[in-house]
Amino acid sequence: MAKERVLIVDDEKNIVSSLQEILNDEGYEIATAEDGLDALEMVQSEPPDLVLLDIWIPGMDGIEVLQAIKTYHPEIEVLVMSGHGTIDTAVKATKLGAYDFIEKPFSLNQLVLSVERALKQRKGRMNGVGGQETAQHELPHCFEMMVEVKKAVTQASKTDAPILIQGEVGTGKEFIAQAIHHKSKKSNFSLHKINCSLRSMPKIEIELFSPQNEKGQKTKSARGGAGKKAVYLKNIDSMSKDVQAKLASALKSSSSSRKIEGFIPDRVFASSTKDLETLVGQGEFNGDLYEILKKNIINVPPLRDNRALIPTLVEEYFEDLENKGKVVCKNFNEETMRVLCEYDWPENFKELRSVLDQIARTIHPDEEITVKDVSALIRKTQPPLRTKPKTSKKKKKNQRLQRTLKRSVVLCGRGLHSGIKTGLIMQPLPPGSGIIFGDISSGSTIPAKVENVQSTEYATSLRKGYASVSTIEHIMATLHMYRVHNLLIKIGDEAPVMDGSAKDFCQLIEDGDFEEQDEIYEELIIDKTYTFGAKEEGGAHISIEPYDGFKVSYHMEYPAPIGTMEHTFEFQGAESFKEEIAPARTFGFVKDVAMLNKMGFGVGGKLDNFILLGDEKVLNTTLRYENEFARHKILDILGDFYLLGKPIRGYIKAHKSGHTQNIGLLKAIKEDLAQAVSVH
Repeated sequence: MAKERVLIVDDEKNIVSSLQEILNDEGYEIATAEDGLDALEMVQSEPPDLVLLDIWIPGMDGIEVLQAIKTYHPEIEVLVMSGHGTIDTAVKATKLGAYDFIEKPFSLNQLVLSVERALKQRKGRMNGVGGQETAQHELPHCFEMMVEVKKAVTQASKTDAPILIQGEVGTGKEFIAQAIHHKSKKSNFSLHKINCSLRSMPKIEIELFSPQNEKGQKTKSARGGAGKKAVYLKNIDSMSKDVQAKLASALKSSSSSRKIEGFIPDRVFASSTKDLETLVGQGEFNGDLYEILKKNIINVPPLRDNRALIPTLVEEYFEDLENKGKVVCKNFNEETMRVLCEYDWPENFKELRSVLDQIARTIHPDEEITVKDVSALIRKTQPPLRTKPKTSKKKKKNQRLQRTLKRSVVLCGRGLHSGIKTGLIMQPLPPGSGIIFGDISSGSTIPAKVENVQSTEYATSLRKGYASVSTIEHIMATLHMYRVHNLLIKIGDEAPVMDGSAKDFCQLIEDGDFEEQDEIYEELIIDKTYTFGAKEEGGAHISIEPYDGFKVSYHMEYPAPIGTMEHTFEFQGAESFKEEIAPARTFGFVKDVAMLNKMGFGVGGKLDNFILLGDEKVLNTTLRYENEFARHKILDILGDFYLLGKPIRGYIKAHKSGHTQNIGLLKAIKEDLAQAVSVH
């Protein structure tokens, strides 16, 4: 049986060490993080069952981390800890969904008991939307009532063959895999979950084909399993084609041959929300692997096909809470229950569980749950209209399809100007969405549009309402040149600077793989010359003119050791950007660093994340190109120009310009285009 996973988030090493030791002894699998951003990265890549979260941690405070976890992973239980707790903090944490609030110093026995209770609640809630807690080897209640699913689970538990579980988002595919595993002869093996849409392909290969874990340690034995394990490959359709082929080859081999080839798991479960047979026909999934998986398929029906179960599931949920000693409201009138039954539940059991969780937390036990209460929590009170699938739009000559990423990716670093540890999560979006920045704690969003530019002082910053994000130009340049059109970027106040270039952003989005979407994109074609800045006086200025392609020239005049420097970049695909522009780093003079720090800029500048210049030479590194400084200026231009929302077709000529001139020119172009539209 797989161990329950606990993530400890605390920067006090003695406390972490004590908690880790005692919880390991209790049989839990432990991971640790010292700050909020590291914690969110770990939650995103491999969600734990429980988070032990300290309020006072670096980067983001615990309340922000709690809010982010409960927004994107409401199924994870969170125990909040604090040595400086107040009743207000405790109430706020509880309202945001924390299971309990524990003040330091705490009794380790008390904490172990709280962990046990929180995980017990999670298990009960996950077992069929809070049905009475089932035994470890039983199906959640919702599946017990689905005769065909129950039969399939029983049959699958009698074989060691790979199993494919197909169904929509939130239908409980993981619980079915766990139930089969627990009923099988290999239930003493550990069950490892690998989310193929979040984990990088190199890490997945290590997990599948290496006898050592990512830290180089030998895999641990599992009660009588002698280190053997089963794997659950969630979203297997997101696995790269190379790894799919390697997995197919391993599964075809005999057990002894697999070990020689390095394949480690003794049993494979896979799940997908997509029709793999269709993907095989489209050349997007390995045919050999599908032939192996299709021999044992379990298709999980959506909740809307089992509406008659909803009243029982709701009743079971609230009965379970009462059995745990909680006093909750469960007074649904007939009309409210009708609304629940008629709603389509696009995210199925997961969405129903989330709605019931919120009702239990927010509605007083003496009140009646009304249609208004439910309507505020679900997307619509009536089932959405069924529509025919979209037919693919026929591409015209020279037109290409919009693009997003196949899977979410995560990156952590430090803000150049704030100096604060920061990070980002990139997630796919549907066609026509555009590039959107989202506040990682509040969920507020800012479309990457020129009208949302707040500041161009030493970096490009966006603001909308109370949300803001700065230093976005390197990310935007990478998305521009890789032709990524639709993406949500969850981020803090500032993008991570990494080594001062866009090199790491190139690698990041390549790790996410690209997905062509069923919508055509158009370039913004420049049909006349636009200019902004003091061109006549020889000052900083920038222009763009018609050109059959995309090209940028930059001329700079700086004090020594830079002097006069130029570069011209012509876009020939993402590789030309990756090799010629992306590695060029930001730079600054020693004499300017102290002034910038006093102004609140450049606080995060370190010797490894920008080029430091003295009076006559570069002080801290070797240049990657003879004219690296001019190339970096082009990098900034490429990023700023993607704020027009479309890839550009034209020739940009820049003379000593910076972000201020770039944005000034963009606004002039946008205003002229808007006037042209209004005239027509």
